[in-house]
Amino acid sequence: MKKVLLVTIFSVAALAGCSQKSEVPEQAQETANPICSTKNLTGGWSQSDITPEAKQALDVVLGQMNTSAKLEKILSVRTQVVAGLNYAIEFEMDNGQVWNTVVYRSLQGDIEMMQAAQQGRLCQ
Repeated sequence: MKKVLLVTIFSVAALAGCSQKSEVPEQAQETANPICSTKNLTGGWSQSDITPEAKQALDVVLGQMNTSAKLEKILSVRTQVVAGLNYAIEFEMDNGQVWNTVVYRSLQGDIEMMQAAQQGRLCQ
């Protein structure tokens, strides 16, 4: 009986130690967004040029935004090859606000907003 009790206590103590969460630095949490990864992984996100197709995708988003501000410039474009292309776009409006969005462009050229425009940068 004592053996069973000792084994149980030891097992509980060992499991309790395993369940402790390690603190993740804020910087690591910020880079947890797969869009922000700097690793070139197959099927992952990568930095891209500002192409006419990326501008067209952003035009769809701008048409749905409820703002009187106008586009100042595109800050960055990241792409992900899927059955089509995902665009993660950071852009600045003429009022100085920075926004980001994610847009999907199908192989047929159809454009669909996957993430509505949000104020702030994708990657800090």
